[in-house]
Amino acid sequence: MEEHPRIERQRQYIEQRADELLQRVRYMDDVDLRWTVRLFRDCLPPAEQQEMLRDYSEHLELHQMRQVVEKFVESYSEYALGALEAKRSTPGTGLQDLTDEELQSMSVAEKWDLLKADPSTLSPQQLRRELARLFVCLDFDLFHDAALGEAAVEFNVYLDLLERLNGLPDAAMEGLRDEVIGALAGFDHRDAEALETKLSAIRETIGRSAGLTPPFDHLLSERMERWPRTPPAAGATVVNAEIKTAVEGMNLSQRQSSLRVLLELMSLEEQRREMEALRAKYATLEEIPADALVSFLPQLSMRLGDRNICDFALRYRSGCLWAREKVSPEVWRSLPFQSKFMLLEADNEAMDLLQASRHLGRLLLTERYQLLFDPAHQVGLTFQPIYRRVIDHCMSELRDSTQLDGLNRQVTRMMLELEEVVPEQERAARFAKIQEVIGAGLKLGSTPR
Repeated sequence: MEEHPRIERQRQYIEQRADELLQRVRYMDDVDLRWTVRLFRDCLPPAEQQEMLRDYSEHLELHQMRQVVEKFVESYSEYALGALEAKRSTPGTGLQDLTDEELQSMSVAEKWDLLKADPSTLSPQQLRRELARLFVCLDFDLFHDAALGEAAVEFNVYLDLLERLNGLPDAAMEGLRDEVIGALAGFDHRDAEALETKLSAIRETIGRSAGLTPPFDHLLSERMERWPRTPPAAGATVVNAEIKTAVEGMNLSQRQSSLRVLLELMSLEEQRREMEALRAKYATLEEIPADALVSFLPQLSMRLGDRNICDFALRYRSGCLWAREKVSPEVWRSLPFQSKFMLLEADNEAMDLLQASRHLGRLLLTERYQLLFDPAHQVGLTFQPIYRRVIDHCMSELRDSTQLDGLNRQVTRMMLELEEVVPEQERAARFAKIQEVIGAGLKLGSTPR
C-alpha cells in the first residue's frame, strides 16, 4: 500500500519543529521548557518516557533543564518519526491508523465519535489519556477544539488524574469508556446546552472513579506549576559529558585555571553561594585538591549554562547579556537601537560592583577591537596582573554607585553605537576613543599596560 499523503506533511513538520526547538532551547525559560516536555511526554508509552526522561525533573535548575531538554527533543523527534513511519501505509480513517501526536491534535468530538464505531482501537495508555483529556473538557467549544490535547498538559490536574488512572485496572478503564460512549450517543453534538450538561456528568463520573470529589473547577486553577509538586528526594546530577571528560583529563594546574575562569563569569553573590562549601574547607583556591575539582567543575559549569568569557562584548553584538538571561540572536537582530539600549541598561542595573568592574576593565585592557571576541585572549587577560590591579582599583576606589553607573551607561551607549552604526573600517579607532573615556572615568589616565 502506498504512503498516505498526510505522512510526508507530518514528517516535514516533525523535522522542522525539531530544528527550530534545538535553536531555541538554550534561550527558553523554565515554563517553556517544562511545557515542551509535557507536550511530548504525553505522546510516549510509559517505557519510552522512563528511558528518555530518566534525568529529567521539573525541579531542575534552568541550565540543567536546558541540557536535558535538548537531548530529549532529539530523542523524542527520532521516536516520533519512527512512530509515523509505522503508520505510513495506513488509510488514516480510524484511531488505530494514527500516531499519538495525531491523536493529541484531534478534537474530543472527533475521537469519541470514532471510538464509538470501534471501542477497542485504543491501547490502555491511550484510553487513559483520552479519559483525562475529556475530564478537562469543560464546555461545548473545548469539545470541538483540536487544540485541547496540547492545552490539557498545562493543567496539573490533568497530570494528577492521569497518574491516578494509571493505578486503576484496564477493566475499569474499559467500563468508563463504555459509559462515556453511551452518554454521548443519541443526541446532537451541535446542541451546546445539552452537550455541556452531558459533559458535566461525564467529568463527574471520570473524576469520582479516580478518587476526586466535585466540584472540580478549582482544580483547574493550578496551571504550569511544577509537577510533581515536591522535588525528588535525591535530585539528579546533570552535567555535560564532554566537560566532565575534559576536566578528568586535566592536571591540577589546568583545573585551578578553569575554576578561576568560571569565577570570572559569576556575580559576587553567585561566588559566595557556589563556593561556600569549598571555602569552609580550604583557605585558598590553591588548596582545593584535584579530586574535589573533578567533581565540582562540571557541576559549576552546568549551573552557569552557556555563559562565555566574551559576553561582556558579545552583549552589544548578539544580546549575550552579562548579568541577565541572554536574548535570542534572532530577537536581538530584530530590535531597534533604543530597544537594545534599554535591554543593555537593564543588564547594567543587574550588575553588581564586581561585574561592572569586569565589564569596564576588559574593555579598557583589550588591546585591539577584534580581540574583544577572542576567548583565548580574554582567558589570558584573566591572569594578567594589570587586569587584577584594575579590578581592585574599581572595587576600592569606585564604590560610589552613581559614578560607576554613569560611566557604565556612557560606555554602553558608545559600544552599542560602535556595533550598530560605525562602519567596520572605523571601529578600531572608535574603540580606542571608548578606552580613553573609560580610563578617564576610572581616573587611570591613559590606557594602562
